[in-house]
Amino acid sequence: NSVIYIDRKDVKLPEGRYFISDLLGCAVYDDDSAELLGEITDISETGANDVWHITREGVEYLVPAIEDVIVSVEIEIGKIVIRPLKGIFDNED
Repeated sequence: NSVIYIDRKDVKLPEGRYFISDLLGCAVYDDDSAELLGEITDISETGANDVWHITREGVEYLVPAIEDVIVSVEIEIGKIVIRPLKGIFDNED
């Protein structure tokens, strides 16, 4: 139950790891259609994996941040490409 403060420039994250604050606000695109799916507005840490809250036109979608879903993360330009699981954005069964 402690809070630790660090200087970000002193931290080298392993590849594929990101600060939550860097992910917030990133635009998220579908890998197959290049459609803008929304932007990351929150992240839940569930233990098994993080869950990204992606908001589009006032609707929030929950997407697991897992290797099978994430195609690329380009923090420098605020762009994330995913391959969403069936039914998350298109309401398929």
